[in-house]
Amino acid sequence: MSAAVPLLLVLLVGLGVGWALRPVRTEGPQSPSEAWLAAEQHGRRVMTVAWAVLLLVPVLVIVGPFTHGWSQGGVLLGTLPGVAGIAFLLVSGFGELTWPRPVGALRRAPLVRRRLRDLLPRALSILTAVWVGLLAALLLTCGAAGGQDGRSLSYSRTAGTLNRSSPFPGWYYGLPIASTLLVLLLLTGVVLVLVVRRPAVSDTSDEVDLALRRTSLRRVLAGVQLVVAWTLAGCLYIASNAVRGVEPRWADALGPGTSTTVAALCALTAVLIPVAAAVVAVRGSVDKAGPTAARVRATVAV
Repeated sequence: MSAAVPLLLVLLVGLGVGWALRPVRTEGPQSPSEAWLAAEQHGRRVMTVAWAVLLLVPVLVIVGPFTHGWSQGGVLLGTLPGVAGIAFLLVSGFGELTWPRPVGALRRAPLVRRRLRDLLPRALSILTAVWVGLLAALLLTCGAAGGQDGRSLSYSRTAGTLNRSSPFPGWYYGLPIASTLLVLLLLTGVVLVLVVRRPAVSDTSDEVDLALRRTSLRRVLAGVQLVVAWTLAGCLYIASNAVRGVEPRWADALGPGTSTTVAALCALTAVLIPVAAAVVAVRGSVDKAGPTAARVRATVAV
């Protein structure tokens, strides 16, 4: 029963976030062409499948037979968000490779080369970098502070006594998590480049085509930052519990009992991080189209 509660929470949160991050229409021409409609529908289908995969991979792994061989070490649970994120990016990348090609005898191409840095959403890019930096710093700190086994934290306050707590995100867990994070970031870069270099939508203006690309970039980064934040939250929560249980002297630098207070605050922060990341992901995928998009919807509805 206790194992079913976290699984149910993950399922409900995933369903809510997946619904909130469903692909939305972006700015389009006043009279949408067939090419624009095909591209918009293709993007919607791809992201629906990508978010479904992001949700189903953790659920299938947790309830499936894979957990039995990994559950004692806990490595699988630590890398699970990253693995789900990799699956999310693979689906997104496949969608970019199968993006509708221009049709007709007349083709067009922009005279100015598109650059990734000009199209990336600034706020989401910064937030993703912050999550990655915090996770890397936490893994390095825990790796240095962990025991020789790489998965526990121990400290001896008096002779003959040893306080020990496990699990702890030392090198045993940190190296696989860092490796998964590295693969995730490399795939993110590949998918973002694919978005920038995909064929332009025919029979539309350059502004409309760029709006479609920005929407795709925003959706990809929304998923990536959410995955990294979930990984950070899990590592921070486990590390804070270990510090609170061991109470090492180096953690009481500001006075006796500091470690317990700081650990409690870190645990609370670890709970709030996934919620904040989910809210940011939802806001990052909100339809920001103006009156033009409203006319598109009206035209499509007719």
